[in-house]
Amino acid sequence: MTSTASQADGTGDREYECKLGGTVAQLRAVRKVAQGLSSNRLTWVTDDLESVYYDTPDMRLGRRGATLRVRRKKGRFIQNVKSQNDGTGALFARGEWEQEVDSLTPRLDLLPEAAVEVMGLVLPGELQETFRTRFTRERAVVTRRGAMGPESRIEIAIDNGEVVAVNRNPAGIPVKGARAKLREKIQECELELLQGDPRDLFEVALELQQTAGLTIIQETKAARGYRLLTPPKVVPVRAGRTVLRPDQSVNAAIAEILRAGTRHMLANEGPAIDGTDPEGVHQFRVAVRRMRSMLSVFSKLLDPARVDWLKAELKWIADQFGPARDWDVFVAEILGPPKKAGVEPAAMIELAAAAEDRRLDAYTLVREALKSPRYAGLVLRLSAFTETQGWAPQPCPPDHPLAQPIMDWAASILNRAHKKALRAGDGLAKLDVPARHLLRIRLKKLRYNTDFLQALYDTPAKKKYLRALEHLQDDFGHLNDVAVAETLLADLAADHPGGRGGKAAAINKASAAIMGWHARGLHDSEPRLLTDWDTFTSAPPFWRKGK
Repeated sequence: MTSTASQADGTGDREYECKLGGTVAQLRAVRKVAQGLSSNRLTWVTDDLESVYYDTPDMRLGRRGATLRVRRKKGRFIQNVKSQNDGTGALFARGEWEQEVDSLTPRLDLLPEAAVEVMGLVLPGELQETFRTRFTRERAVVTRRGAMGPESRIEIAIDNGEVVAVNRNPAGIPVKGARAKLREKIQECELELLQGDPRDLFEVALELQQTAGLTIIQETKAARGYRLLTPPKVVPVRAGRTVLRPDQSVNAAIAEILRAGTRHMLANEGPAIDGTDPEGVHQFRVAVRRMRSMLSVFSKLLDPARVDWLKAELKWIADQFGPARDWDVFVAEILGPPKKAGVEPAAMIELAAAAEDRRLDAYTLVREALKSPRYAGLVLRLSAFTETQGWAPQPCPPDHPLAQPIMDWAASILNRAHKKALRAGDGLAKLDVPARHLLRIRLKKLRYNTDFLQALYDTPAKKKYLRALEHLQDDFGHLNDVAVAETLLADLAADHPGGRGGKAAAINKASAAIMGWHARGLHDSEPRLLTDWDTFTSAPPFWRKGK
């Protein structure tokens, strides 16, 4: 991470910033808190700003992640192009190009080649006003004196105003009347590193967030304008494959895994809050679990003093999501099949209603967690931890294990996880429930290890091994779902104590039918489980030479 500066490759300036949101009162508190964070006395400057954002009728710039605006400030007009954000977590990182123009009308002929490339093809006369922002900005520069290096300068800008979009009909003609303008308030605090150590940016942001109770803002002002015009579909996002290179250091690999995990987690905030599709909560938990697994994978190389805080915070947020996921699975996969088959229909209706009440309560817990200062602090600290490689000594000596190529460690990491799974599953047919639970955990950790590291290998054995592991994990996943269901059914029974009649009796009757249904299913699926285990144990580990 660097401060805003011209890049050596000539691609323009690069801006790094993070945004925090809050009420008007919380933003007022930022001024007081900021003074205590600076080594100099702050001087606040106030500007009234208006920016007009332009795009083509089919919103091509927006689809490319590019923005074009002209901002009016004290009689001057500044044209600005920004590229798509490629920051992680609370961090915004974008290419940026600016030129002074003579009005609010853009001048594409003044743009440098790199900015033109970011925007793509724009034909003469295509651009039109899409939305504009009007806000008052109060800004000051916080100075942090480094003990052993140059000082850091961080601009804090407090913005209060609105974004106003031009509502058009399908023919591109502005709509008149009550729906002519679409509006949303702007109430945010933006921090930008002007120069110095990126750790200082995150320290200031975290202090402001914690003290003033601010939230993380992932959207730019431009993104809000586009959202007003075309509300995006709230769709769960599945994890992408983490692509590692054999020549990457362990440090670089850890950073890449954390960036991917953070992006995946944040992408599923909206779907988890919405709650319409259970996959939102599931994918959020997958993201958190992958990051927790990564810490376990590299545990022998990491100093606990540097990573224990992250383990604790990831466990905390996972615990907030656990009940929602458990009830989603219960409703769809445990209750669903016997209910659909018509088993004890009247009793199933009563139990389904009780389960839905618990599921809704669990989603309330999810929403409260995502809106909490603790979660906002987690995102900020995780972003800082990733971008500054907080798990490693600074500077990291070239002979340190974390500085060595990931390929030097991959085989031993995979071997260790593979052997633990084999030991846990020895004599599978005779293992009791607790022992099978331990095996499930070992297989899950092995699966995440292979997710991270399998891209380093290109061998014929890889596909067979991964497919066998996936089938086995699915088998054990269902076993765990049934075990969890037994606990959830006991919770429902405890919620509805009573005599022989009424809702309590119906829930007890439905519970017995459900467990009987799935007990029979598990009994019938045991041969498949044992066959899948044999297939897995006979699959050659793809990371071993000659496989």
